[in-house]
Amino acid sequence: MYTALKVVDGQVVGMPFVYLYFLFVLMLSAYWVYKSEVKHKFETMVLCFYLMTGNLNDLLTFAIPGVSFFEIQPDRFLFFMFSFFLVRQFYFSKEPFEFKFFWKIPWFIIILICYALFKITSLGYNSGSVLFPEMIIKSLHVINALVIIFSIRVLFSPELIEIIGKTILVGAVVTCLISFIQIGIDPMFARTGDVRIAFGDVYRVNGLFNAEYFSSYYLIIASAWVLTKYEDGYKKLSLVCLYSVGIFLTFHRMSWLLFFLVLVIYFVVLAKPQMDKLLLAGMTGLSVLLVIFLVFQREILNSTLVKERVTETVDSRFGYYDMVFDNIGDRPILGYGNHDNETYYYSMLHITRMRERATGAAGGIHSGYLSAMFYYGIPAFLFFTLFIISTIIYFAKLYIKTSKPIFSITFVLAFVFGIANMTNTLLFSEYLGILFAIFLGFGLGARYYGLEKQDDVHLKHEEFIQQLKHLA
Repeated sequence: MYTALKVVDGQVVGMPFVYLYFLFVLMLSAYWVYKSEVKHKFETMVLCFYLMTGNLNDLLTFAIPGVSFFEIQPDRFLFFMFSFFLVRQFYFSKEPFEFKFFWKIPWFIIILICYALFKITSLGYNSGSVLFPEMIIKSLHVINALVIIFSIRVLFSPELIEIIGKTILVGAVVTCLISFIQIGIDPMFARTGDVRIAFGDVYRVNGLFNAEYFSSYYLIIASAWVLTKYEDGYKKLSLVCLYSVGIFLTFHRMSWLLFFLVLVIYFVVLAKPQMDKLLLAGMTGLSVLLVIFLVFQREILNSTLVKERVTETVDSRFGYYDMVFDNIGDRPILGYGNHDNETYYYSMLHITRMRERATGAAGGIHSGYLSAMFYYGIPAFLFFTLFIISTIIYFAKLYIKTSKPIFSITFVLAFVFGIANMTNTLLFSEYLGILFAIFLGFGLGARYYGLEKQDDVHLKHEEFIQQLKHLA
């Protein structure tokens, strides 16, 4: 069962607590930035606020006077802020910008740019069904990702990474606390998005986000950060256990699978523990799951969580996927632009028998890869797929070579983003896409930061030698 219930009685439950949390985050971000040595303090503070408030910051959306179709949402605010930042750095900065390393970008950025070009071309080509405001908004999604990547590439510093680490951990703790309130006290508390039943009268928790899977993916990234960044055993264990409970309470099956895979990657590949301890941990985990299943067997088997998969037929996601493959042959290069066309309408109406899904008011293709194919064409699908694969390989190799935690975390996020897009249309229009772009910027910044510093030291050394020669 799915209900798009966003508010109760016209407002979010617990709004005073939400705004108090906003104030707390703002003060905490300002304190961290003030105490740190980061160079660009305003951009860093905004970034911290964005990461610690999740989708709750959508409540801060405001309209531009006289422009009815375009609101300033948090992700668009990031776009304007970072665009101005890049212009300021390149053209108005008093310090000359060093392009020697900045122009060196990996292949996955080139592939992402190609995807952006095909997407924008498709939107323009399908202008008959894609209205101009929608064309601008959809184009900004991927352009925003590129702007964020390059901006954080410039912003990067070890001090910034330390602040971002604390930001992610605090945001993850808060989303867990809100989840506990939603599961045990009031399911509508601080809920700004979907309301989906897990079993009986129990709803899936959203935490700081507007969907349960965003909360769980955020907690997976926080867990990866804790596992690879911190050495303190008790601190690491307590945080990972807390985040594990938060992930479990989302009742999102793909998140459970992804979290299990992340733990396997960490314990088998990264941590390299003794096999007897690993076997003991695995058997303990299986025993706990077996006990839970035996105790709650009836509730589990009769839950929506199980029945959704047991009863899947052609009028489910597989039907959506077949619809894409059946129709993409008519427009293989630039796709259909969006869902406002007869092909999408009549195909989805035949599959679901639901008008709101046929018009695109609810649901969707439920796959980022196939959505890219249907909407923007086969080349866009190929570029998006290659982009995901290349980022996973790129940061996996960097971590194996350097053992730097930031590369392992970016690798995990690339892996999560790639898998998540198999069953949900995320692309770069949703929170996880923005989070992915942010960490791609961190990854690139960390990749070239050391080289830039070495080059700067070498340049100063050469200048010193020249001065000595001049004095001699």
